[in-house]
Amino acid sequence: ARPPAPAAMPKRGDGGGASPAPVAPIKPPEEIITLDASSLEPPAEGAGKGKGKGKGKERPPEPKPRPHDMGAGLRKYSRGAPHAKKLSGGNDMKLSGKLKREARQNEEAILRLVKGEVLQTTESGSIKVEGPRERTEKLTQATLLEGATLGVAKKRFSFDLPYGPFTCGFTPNGQHILAGGRKGQVAMMHCDSMQICTELQLKETIRAVQPLHNQNIFAVAQKKYVYMYDNQGVEIHCLKTHKYITHMDFLPYHFLLVCAGDFADLHYRDISTGQEVSSFKTKLGECRSLRQNPKNAVMHMGHNNGTVTMWTPTVKAPVVKLACHSGHVTSIGVHSDYMVTSAADGYWKIWDLRKYEALHTFKSFGYAVSDVDVSMTGLLAVGFGSHLQIWKDAFTRQRPQTPYLREEFPGKTVGSVRFRPYEDVLGVGTSSGFGGLVVPGAGYANFDSFEANPFETKKQRQEREVRRLLDKLQPDTIMVDPNRIGSVDKQIVKEYMDEAKRKEEEAAKADAKLKKKMRGKNKVGNRQKRKHIKEGAEQRSKARERLNGEEGSSSGGESCDESGGEGDGKASAQQAPGASAPAPPPGTGAALGRFY
Repeated sequence: ARPPAPAAMPKRGDGGGASPAPVAPIKPPEEIITLDASSLEPPAEGAGKGKGKGKGKERPPEPKPRPHDMGAGLRKYSRGAPHAKKLSGGNDMKLSGKLKREARQNEEAILRLVKGEVLQTTESGSIKVEGPRERTEKLTQATLLEGATLGVAKKRFSFDLPYGPFTCGFTPNGQHILAGGRKGQVAMMHCDSMQICTELQLKETIRAVQPLHNQNIFAVAQKKYVYMYDNQGVEIHCLKTHKYITHMDFLPYHFLLVCAGDFADLHYRDISTGQEVSSFKTKLGECRSLRQNPKNAVMHMGHNNGTVTMWTPTVKAPVVKLACHSGHVTSIGVHSDYMVTSAADGYWKIWDLRKYEALHTFKSFGYAVSDVDVSMTGLLAVGFGSHLQIWKDAFTRQRPQTPYLREEFPGKTVGSVRFRPYEDVLGVGTSSGFGGLVVPGAGYANFDSFEANPFETKKQRQEREVRRLLDKLQPDTIMVDPNRIGSVDKQIVKEYMDEAKRKEEEAAKADAKLKKKMRGKNKVGNRQKRKHIKEGAEQRSKARERLNGEEGSSSGGESCDESGGEGDGKASAQQAPGASAPAPPPGTGAALGRFY
């Protein structure tokens, strides 16, 4: 409460001597607020805030957080089989502690990745219709772009060029497109700014083009050899061992350029060192299609007889051989555990790679399918003739009846289709140019900047290239089941150990010798005895040699005397006095005969 105000003092010049009575202060009335239990409860959904009898305006519903499934996230980011047992170091305490520490770090990293998904608020979009009778396949590109923003509308482009048919491909981060015309034109362009980085007029047949780990280098399969160019269009390599190549693909985690051509050969070349890792002869005719499986880096190759073979750089024979069609395989696409194949017989099929069985079979009309591709989110693009179809939920158990989108190219032939990474764009190469179509829901809404950053700077690109080279995987890590990496097959180890033991036993038996057991042979007396025996044997051998030599000389002298007696009388007369020596008794040997 405020203190009472002082009494008003009379002003100068006022008449009268009596002072006025003091004025009492005015106290403001207290406001009493009563709280009701119903006022503390939140208002019901749709209830208004206005006063009076009416409810007022309805509030818009508050945004609800996206439901998050921890189990699905753990299955998504976990590596290895879900039933894998924890490793143990046995009696080695140091090894056991190291394995436990690594397992704990892996679990913590997976948990952080799952928790980090909460911050990824954006989701991949799609086309939603209002009623059950409406179909998304009736929507054309012009209709989609009517309500699109300016940034989305810029992604739709088309170039009409006279050097077709064209094949196209995108860099791993999706920022550059590489297009090659059959008649010799090659161009690399930035997809957002539409700025041409390099353009070549090779005046030679172009069979295939393939961008590598970034936009600074790309490979072109020309009429006879494979050439590599930089972003300025300068030729930096010529691979003369790769002749008449028709299909190429690049493994980004292994830095391997895979090539296949008309000579039924398959080449793996490491672009970081320039060495050829392996080269095989398929013995199945020329290659008709080639595509990698992003999950395990196994190469899928289509052949003339309708078979699809799977190859790894460490095995000279196909690890899997699957009979898919009755005609030659024109194109292959792989997504997770599913494979899409198309052939000249007009059919294209979806296969389950876990059981190697056909899941769905479709039939094209008018023309055979020329190319197929699968986006990051599972959308499937199929090009045949002048038609292009995009299918959604094609890898589910229930077979879809109608495509998701459809586009026509009158007067042209679709030869190549490729989805742009991390964007809702489909690159299409036709007989008279190439362009891009807007496909809602084709790319990932959230990207990992450490994996592929669409907005990376020059410094970030250099750092990522060095980091990738340091983390490069070896070719022997490519196998059909990647979960077996780091595990030990006990059956193979047992067979190897048994074989090694058997070889050691055989070698020991071959080198074994019969030994005469002589116990106490190194005693002093036995050593002296062996020494005297050895000396006596040497003396006897020397005496025997001397006696044999003397016996030979005596027999030679007698023969000379006889011959001399017959031929010369004087010699016999001179030796007569020596003949008076007594004759040796009978039975005397040559050793004692010299004394007589």
